[in-house]
Amino acid sequence: MIKKLVTLLSFCFILLFPIYANANDFKYIEIFDPKQNKVVKVVQSNPEIQNMVTTWITNIQGIYGKNDPATDDGYALRIPLDPAVTVDCKWLNATVSEVFIIIPEKEPPFYGIFLNENKLMFYPFNGDIDMLSKSLDFKLKN
Repeated sequence: MIKKLVTLLSFCFILLFPIYANANDFKYIEIFDPKQNKVVKVVQSNPEIQNMVTTWITNIQGIYGKNDPATDDGYALRIPLDPAVTVDCKWLNATVSEVFIIIPEKEPPFYGIFLNENKLMFYPFNGDIDMLSKSLDFKLKN
């Protein structure tokens, strides 16, 4: 009788005080290698990386001038920003929730930022690749 009562009270307690686990609480940075055509490393985002990328994109100084920015070498990083960052400068006026940093082997790196769901704009990279490499614990340049 006591076992049944304890079991019943346990179930009632579980039903009254549910614990919700949210899988989206952690944001991950993906490092993609176009030569291998796959993500080669996934790194949990942290405030240091978030602040670094936020500072860089709020200080963009121009538009990427190359007509075809596609590359099949180097690396491409997808960095989610949580919370999204509102950028209001001469070259970019948008709320940015995700930044792509493309690092070709023989060209200068650049950003890819979606202005809305279907418009992708490219901007010259104004950050520090070595600092980013160190934060990600991954060598981004040869």
